[in-house]
Formats: sequence, C-alpha cells, structure tokens
Amino acid sequence: MASAKRRRTVWWARRVRRLGLAWQNALEIARAGRLTAPYGAPFEVMHEERVYRLRRYAGNPKIAAPLLMVPPLMVASEVYDISPDVSAIAYLVGQGVDVWLVDFGAPEREEGGMSRTLDDHIRAVSQAIERVRAATGHDVHLCGYSQGGMFAYQAAAFRKSAGLASVITMGSPVDLHRHLRVDEEITERLVAGLRAALQWPLGRMEGLPGFFTSTGFKLLSARKEALQLVDFVRNLHDRQALE
Repeated sequence: MASAKRRRTVWWARRVRRLGLAWQNALEIARAGRLTAPYGAPFEVMHEERVYRLRRYAGNPKIAAPLLMVPPLMVASEVYDISPDVSAIAYLVGQGVDVWLVDFGAPEREEGGMSRTLDDHIRAVSQAIERVRAATGHDVHLCGYSQGGMFAYQAAAFRKSAGLASVITMGSPVDLHRHLRVDEEITERLVAGLRAALQWPLGRMEGLPGFFTSTGFKLLSARKEALQLVDFVRNLHDRQALE
C-alpha cells in the first residue's frame, strides 16, 4: 500500500516537473523566438545594390574554384546556415571551400522588392558570378536550392556557361514532362490553361509576400505540418529536443 502511494507521488512529481519545464520553455520561445543563441557564420558583404547583396564567408580557402550559393526567394538566405551542427556553409568553409552567397533579402522588406522581375534575379546571379570570378581569378561553381536552382539554370543559360566550372542544384526540376509523366500534348494544354487562369490575378498583384508562399507550401503538406506541431508540443518539456 505504501509502495503504491509512493509510486503515485513520484509519478505526480514527475508530471508537475515536466509541466513546469514545458511552461518555462514556452515562455522563452514566446519572448525570444528561440531557445538557442543567435547564430550565423561570419561573412563580409562584398557588393550591394538594389536587387542583391553579395556575401563572402570568412575562412581559409584551400580550394581555388569558389562556390556561389543561391537561395530561393521564399526562404531566407540562412537556409544554408541554420545552426552550427547543420550548417552547410560552416561545413564547406571548414573543408577549405571559398563560399559566396547571393542574398536577395526578403522582397517585402526591401525597397522596391515587390516590383522585381525574374529578369532582375537572373541578371543579379549572372553579375554575382562575374564579380566572384573577377575577385578570385577562377571559374565559379554555382549552387542553388529549389527556386535558387532554377535561377542557377537560367543564369547559366543566359551566360552560355561562361565563367562557370559547374552547376549544382537541389530540388530544382528541369524537365516538366519527365516529372509529370504524362503525354506532352496534355502537359502543354495543362500549362496553357493554368497560364490563362492565373494571368489576370497575377497581373494585378504587386507580388506575393513571404508569409503567403510559406503558408501555401505548408498547406500542400498539411499532414506533415500537423505531425510536426504535435511532436513540438509533446517535446515542449525537453529543451535539448527543442533545440
């Protein structure tokens, strides 16, 4: 009897402690927006103009050919540099790579950002390639993720690959027909129909802010987002897991 009572007391003590830790972590996240210290690999802005800033990350390059990274518009440039243990940039710099990055900023927070065109971004990447090549004296490895990869393809085509050592992309489909796996004529009709339907509303919009595109992507994977939220709440007491 006493043993059962003791077990219940221990169980309740653990539950109360867990609830207290969860409350403490929730308050810190609400106040600071994160549990870990702010992080970012050190860099220098080598060039800045209306459409982009050109970053060069600090390090001791041992590999001659530089690497220029291009982020997608709806994701912050820090997608390559989230935290020390999962930072692509920190790893590459540590391996002796001369890492550069095209930073478009958040269009809705940049002056004239919502009126930029596709041409502006392709020309910005092309100009960045030229500047990196001039600064280092070597052809450039161009790397892009998602829409950044599409920018890389288009900039390479625009330049006819001049000044490029290679093009590296991640999650950037290049062949619509291959990925849809449907008849070419049906694909063309589908694209034409979507273009006709979207031309009027898109023509009257200045642009789509980041929160809109972010929400849209989350809605496309609603089940995954819901599971992540449940997992977050379950681990609210575990600071290490949240970090």
